[in-house]
Amino acid sequence: MKISDLSSKNRSSFHWINFTAASLLAAALFGCGGGGGGGDTTATAPTTPTAPAAPATTSITAAAALAANDTATAPTAAFAVVQNAGVTPVTVNSAPKVNFTVISDGAVVKDLKPGNNARFIIAKLVPGSNGNPDKWQAYTYRTRKDAAGTNVVQHYLVQDATGAYSTAANLVYNEAGYYTFTFPIDITDATKLPPGVTYDPTATHRVAIQLSYTNKAGETVRVNPYFDFTIDASGKAVAVTDSSKTRKVVDVSTCNGCHNKLALHGGGRVDTQLCVLCHNPSTIDEATGLTVDFKFMVHKIHAGKFLKEKNGEDYKVQDASFAEVGFPANLRNCAKCHDSSTKNAAGNPLNPQGDNWKTKPSKEVCLSCHASAAGSTWNTIHVTSLKLGASASAISNAACADCHGAGKTWNPEQVHWIQELENTKLYQNVIESATLTTKPTATTTGVLTVTYSVTNPATGTAYDLREGCAASTTQKDDGGTLIGKKCNTNYRWNTTTPPGAVQDKFGTIGFTLATNTFTQTTDDTVDTTSGTGYLGVDDGKQHYTLKLTVPKGAHGNARIVMLGSVAERRLDAVSRTAVGAVPPVGFSDIAIVPVKNAIYEFNLDTGAKSTTPRRQIVSNDKCNACHAFLGIPINPEPGASVFHSGVRNNSENCEVCHNSFQAGSYTGMADGSSFNESWNAKRMIHGIHGGVKRTYPYTHGNNYVGAFGKDGLLLADGVTKLQASGGAEVVNFTAEVAYPQSPSNCNACHVNDSWKQNKAVLGSALFSSSLSMNTAKTLYTNPGIDGFLASGACVGQTGTKAGLDLKCASVDKSKIPMISPKAAVCTSCHDSLGRQTHVINMGGATFGTPPMSQGDLFAGKVFEACDGCHEARVGALKPVDAAHGLK
Repeated sequence: MKISDLSSKNRSSFHWINFTAASLLAAALFGCGGGGGGGDTTATAPTTPTAPAAPATTSITAAAALAANDTATAPTAAFAVVQNAGVTPVTVNSAPKVNFTVISDGAVVKDLKPGNNARFIIAKLVPGSNGNPDKWQAYTYRTRKDAAGTNVVQHYLVQDATGAYSTAANLVYNEAGYYTFTFPIDITDATKLPPGVTYDPTATHRVAIQLSYTNKAGETVRVNPYFDFTIDASGKAVAVTDSSKTRKVVDVSTCNGCHNKLALHGGGRVDTQLCVLCHNPSTIDEATGLTVDFKFMVHKIHAGKFLKEKNGEDYKVQDASFAEVGFPANLRNCAKCHDSSTKNAAGNPLNPQGDNWKTKPSKEVCLSCHASAAGSTWNTIHVTSLKLGASASAISNAACADCHGAGKTWNPEQVHWIQELENTKLYQNVIESATLTTKPTATTTGVLTVTYSVTNPATGTAYDLREGCAASTTQKDDGGTLIGKKCNTNYRWNTTTPPGAVQDKFGTIGFTLATNTFTQTTDDTVDTTSGTGYLGVDDGKQHYTLKLTVPKGAHGNARIVMLGSVAERRLDAVSRTAVGAVPPVGFSDIAIVPVKNAIYEFNLDTGAKSTTPRRQIVSNDKCNACHAFLGIPINPEPGASVFHSGVRNNSENCEVCHNSFQAGSYTGMADGSSFNESWNAKRMIHGIHGGVKRTYPYTHGNNYVGAFGKDGLLLADGVTKLQASGGAEVVNFTAEVAYPQSPSNCNACHVNDSWKQNKAVLGSALFSSSLSMNTAKTLYTNPGIDGFLASGACVGQTGTKAGLDLKCASVDKSKIPMISPKAAVCTSCHDSLGRQTHVINMGGATFGTPPMSQGDLFAGKVFEACDGCHEARVGALKPVDAAHGLK
């Protein structure tokens, strides 16, 4: 189950404190919700506040007219506007009173009801001692029985069992333009507080609201305004303006980089600054007995898949398992969430304590990922060797700081260093120019001459692309001159090099030239040629010139991609000294550092750099909002593999190879058909990330066996697993990738509303033209080879399948069966056989059914009528934007 599922699957288990019907007590089982029990059983009767003088009314009305104060986009204005109007946001003399306003569409919202629209919590910040971190401590609480029948204290707001404070009297609207909420508990009365909790007016406090209301457009707005303050001698709140006096370790904006909008417990909890008030160290999940302290729980959830694979651990909260949650970046990349560099409009860090992970280690956090049971590496070091305590629980956080504190050898920033990510800053591919030396014709190839370098962005220094290569007297550059060094172009795979071999650091720098050879289109790329970076002619200053072959008939916009990665010796994270063996015996000896791909658009018709490059469909930055940097390992252990070994690391590069004619050469669809799986970028990316919408799994390496379920088991028997052809590994993306937000949010990846119009002329190939065999040369690994041969696309075919001697003089791509362009996208997520039938019968599309080929598409034999019903326009029967819930 992915994190976003908490809002639906476990709504009854993860419910907020509802101030309405007492019957909700039975449904609220966990979280910040639910009914009474222990703790507060006597509601303090609220008093009706007195409206302030006219100046406050004028001030709030004037403030409401300013878009900058709209609560939907500026939640903290709910308190700031009231405070600026001369009204104290919070007073604490007995039962706390909270004054706030809600502004929407230029006016104050006046019809909020307790429970339905607004729910509240109040907590104090307890400073850490003896190495322990600061913590939020809620003043209100309830008790629940754990699995053993023992009372455990749960710290969050209590709903009065009698429903006494669910009445309208608890939430009063003042005509001055603000609300007053009165808490049903006197936090100054020690008898009303959780055991061991005391009222401390000098401490930093926080009031937070779970707010829900409807704007003029009829949309439900959910925000969590919060206010940090201390309390003066008169009981009035004094706003905390010194960021060091509060605790804000993670800002929700970093969460929303992946989650779009974090919305848990029914969708109402949308800010981490509210979450931490309930999920504090004293909050226990009664079902498991584990703490659901925010810092422990969030680390456990995001490391769920890794912990399951490494230790067999299955972290659960109530009945929800997080063992399949895989963090889409590297788990050692702490700064991905604890980003202290991003500032607000005032120039202050969004999360002032964001660097705590570097300076204030705690076992509560560290042991959420690091196993500490007897026999574990951690236990052996800390308990057996260092003898810091008899067990993890006996070791104090003060002891942690001795080795892992700021400036210490083993501080978290040092040991969590990711060589592959950090050193991307050292390398940049640069395409300096391109010249069409020979223009291609319909019958002859052309030549495109490219000048390039790999530089250090900080210094501008160009690297020697032949660094570390062995001496040679035979290898020549593309100008025919001996280059003096013999380089291995595939070093990244060469981890068993014979002893004595020299490391080839820059061996993977290369080029892909993507062109279009169909006269019916100008911008789509369907053919590629390649070149090797080290073979370029060196000008003596590490700037190189390389000649790339341009295919016959190529025209229109071409894309030149300079790609690669650097094979560095593995460095120890702490000492930064080399630990990798030379030659390497495994990937743990080398770090594959991605070099950011360079893209150069060139027009083969004009012979100049393109002034109208291809339309941008998606954003590489949006990919990296989750992945940090495409091309670095996700597995946190040094030496972990990564797709394409980091060589291909941006979306503009992916699409030139994963074009319309890229079908899985050893992968069949898992829907029971006999087609190769399409690896066209638009279909592949949707297929990988849209698993929640799919009926059948999107796979890599699957052979034709039948129709499979998302779990990778044959639907016919529920036992047979996905199977490979020729020994290829089967990867079930649908089972393994839990997309962290709704796949309906097309704007999470797309730019400029590109999802609204599918302008593609080319479809997505259903058969691969591969004639590759397994290593034993006993069978062809392409499960769709029969379909490919039957299409007639194998021009000049000789040999037979049975004889294992098939050959094609060329491939006629116009004859390869296709999914038509619009259907290719929609059925990548909506992949059921019923949907395939719908796009064929109702939409006029082709899905390998006659007319089926790209030639048929060009000939106008296929007309996709999808826009008639699904175009994003007013009046459409079911427009795609409405179906996806997009504006």
